Amino acid sequence: MLTKEEKEVILKYCLQNAVFYSGKANPGAVIGKVLGEQEKLRKKVPEVRTEIEKAVKSVNRLTPEEQKKRLEKVAPKLLEKPEKEQGLPNLEGAVMGKVVTRFAPAPTGPIHIAHLMRAVFLSYLYAKKYNGKFYIRFEDTDPKKVESDFYDWILEDLKKVGIEWDKVFVESENMETYYKYARELVRRGRGYVCECSAEAFRELKAVGKSCKCRTRTVKQNTEGLEKMIKGGFREGSVVLRLKTNMRARNPVLRDPPLMRVSEGSHPRVGTLYKAWPLYNFVCAIEDHNEGITHVFRAKEHQHNTAIQKRVYETFGWKPPVAINFGLIHLAGEKIHKRFVRDWIKSGKVTGWDDVKLPTIRALLRRGYQPKAFEEMAILCGLSKTDIKLSWENLNGINRKIIDSLANRYMAVLDPVRIELKFSPPIRTVSMSLHPDFEDRGKREMPVDLKNIWISGEDAKKLRGKEIRLIGLGNMELKGEIGEYTGNVIKKGMQKIQWVSEPNVKLRILSPEKEMKGLAEENVSHLKVGDLLQFERIGFGRVDTKNEKEVIVAFTHK
Repeated sequence: MLTKEEKEVILKYCLQNAVFYSGKANPGAVIGKVLGEQEKLRKKVPEVRTEIEKAVKSVNRLTPEEQKKRLEKVAPKLLEKPEKEQGLPNLEGAVMGKVVTRFAPAPTGPIHIAHLMRAVFLSYLYAKKYNGKFYIRFEDTDPKKVESDFYDWILEDLKKVGIEWDKVFVESENMETYYKYARELVRRGRGYVCECSAEAFRELKAVGKSCKCRTRTVKQNTEGLEKMIKGGFREGSVVLRLKTNMRARNPVLRDPPLMRVSEGSHPRVGTLYKAWPLYNFVCAIEDHNEGITHVFRAKEHQHNTAIQKRVYETFGWKPPVAINFGLIHLAGEKIHKRFVRDWIKSGKVTGWDDVKLPTIRALLRRGYQPKAFEEMAILCGLSKTDIKLSWENLNGINRKIIDSLANRYMAVLDPVRIELKFSPPIRTVSMSLHPDFEDRGKREMPVDLKNIWISGEDAKKLRGKEIRLIGLGNMELKGEIGEYTGNVIKKGMQKIQWVSEPNVKLRILSPEKEMKGLAEENVSHLKVGDLLQFERIGFGRVDTKNEKEVIVAFTHK
């Protein structure tokens, strides 16, 4: 059983989390704070979790203003955001004006949210923090996987989220440089051409034995490399390996491959090249030549970092500082690019910007704001711990940004028509575009008392009850008739949306399902790209419109 004091600790951290994250406390974020202050509660974690869930529900029912007032009363010091949450921590080995970072996407698809949170934003923000440089480098040395459209798409997406870069590099435009270094490796006796099958070499590597190709002379390897470059080998029959130590403790460091033959046609250079550098070889060369000082990558690349370090040592170069962070997992099913390609072909999704997808172009289409991505990236930070991306946290950050931007309108889903009886004569009502910004003006809504539409859910749930049509009046709902009961707002009365005629057909595209209904006529005058809020439905962005309907991409509640 938790004491009163322990419950108060839980409450204050629930309030703090809600105040900092747009009125929605997250139980997962609160428990760490609670256990950090009250270590003895580590023995009562199940009880703590239960109490946190109760407190979160209670706190989340309060308005942001009420949350702030309560926190100010119970723990005013918690209104000050901790320093570590105010920005990025300092970077190892960083010198003001000398930091150079890069984001190196493969043009095999558009950017998705997990890429953006760390690989993109952290690389960019740290370059900015230290007044340094930020580069984009397209890793496109696997000709069978890259597609021409994605070069431009990736740059478009980065621009839209506010990323600015100093230079763009394309690896396939630098093939002769990779050949130069491959020849240098062979000349130094540190690279050899291996014709063993992948399976045979895997078996030798597992027991730490060298293959017969390893004893070839520099002359033989030089001839073999030139034969690779000129297309004298078939795909899969040969690789160029870095000669390291076949008994290295880490098996990935046992003569790793650096170059292979690919017979595919590249979207930018066609079939001009046959020998293509592998990731670790080209990455080490480019990072060195571009003067990269810090590399941000997921911890799953730790083995690649080790291999690249060997390449650096071979050429006598100083490696960049490698920062390996944890993976970001999205809630729900893991979505691979190959799945999306199949879904597009089958019609399950309409394209890479379909609202069901976690791509940046899909989220921007829905109305997520670039600043929300940046704030979430800083929140994720550089921890090596894997993170399960909380859509609630991202939505809370985004809500804080768009709440003031989105004007309010009324809409009803699965509409049911009712006729309002005994109402005083009324033809229009006037309502604020935004209750917090009266200077934006009012919007006029026509009223046809014989044709009032409410949502199907409200019509079913509120039958026989007295309710309030927002801005219009009170009524008792009797089937398809609404008996007017006055205009005095009563405590506890359900307030519902309504639409009269004329109106506009509405379609809302959301990740879970498509919703249909009617919206007030004013919505038809909005422009594509405008943000809006349908109260009791959520925020959205006008996606497309025509004479018959307005289509809105759903953002979140």
